[in-house]
Amino acid sequence: MMTTDTIDQDAGDTLAAVARLLHHAAVRAWAQAESEGPRSSLHLLGLGIHIASCQAVAMLPPDANLEGQPPTQDDVAQLLRSAEELTRAIPVLDQPAGISPLVVAICDLMREATP
Repeated sequence: MMTTDTIDQDAGDTLAAVARLLHHAAVRAWAQAESEGPRSSLHLLGLGIHIASCQAVAMLPPDANLEGQPPTQDDVAQLLRSAEELTRAIPVLDQPAGISPLVVAICDLMREATP
């Protein structure tokens, strides 16, 4: 097992894609919440997704590419599933300690987003 504070290039690229998906999911959740009104539970879900996105970005090097094509999905739950699927490609034992809590957070958010 590696003990490192930096993420390797392949995992970093994957994590950047996860961060982009999470960002888009948060924006979609907030847009849906806005249409549902101030008591919508999607406000809090969007916040949780945004926090997970920030966790992912915090593990990336400063020069990481966070730009890219927006995902084709608009469904918040599907975006979360896609982000979780991408995390499966990151070997958590060989990466910084924050990867495992991020995966758990994404799984918790998926559970909350699925009716």
